[in-house]
Amino acid sequence: MSHRIRLGPIAVFLAIVAIVLSVMAVLTTATAHADKVMADRFADVTKQRYEIEAEGERLLADFDGQAAQGTIDAASLGLTKTADGYSTRIKRDGYTLTIVLSEPDASGSYEIDEWKITKEWNADDPVQNIWKGD
Repeated sequence: MSHRIRLGPIAVFLAIVAIVLSVMAVLTTATAHADKVMADRFADVTKQRYEIEAEGERLLADFDGQAAQGTIDAASLGLTKTADGYSTRIKRDGYTLTIVLSEPDASGSYEIDEWKITKEWNADDPVQNIWKGD
C-alpha cells in the first residue's frame, strides 16, 4: 500500500507561521528600542532634578549651620532677604528650584515655606508636544 503525503497545506501553514514570527520579532525589537529611548530620557530628567535638589539641600545645610549660630549671612548663601525670611532661585538645565525660608527664631528653628521645582516650557521638547486631544 502506498501512502501519499500532501505537503501543500503544511507548507502554507509553516510559511504563515514564519511570516508571523518575523513580524513579531521586528515589532519586539522596535518596541524595545523605543522603550530604551524613553528610559534614557527619563533617566536624564531624573538626574537633572536630583542634581538641583542636591544643590538645594546643600544650601539648606549651610543655612541650618548659620541659623544654629544665630547669624545668617544671606549674601554668602546666595539668598535674598525678604520681609519675613529668605528666598532664592537655583537654575540649572531649564529647571528652577524656588526656596523660601522663614526667619529663624531664637532657637534657630525655621520653616521651609516653599520648595518648588519648575521647568521652562520649550516648544521643541518632544515630551511637551504630546497631543492632549481636542
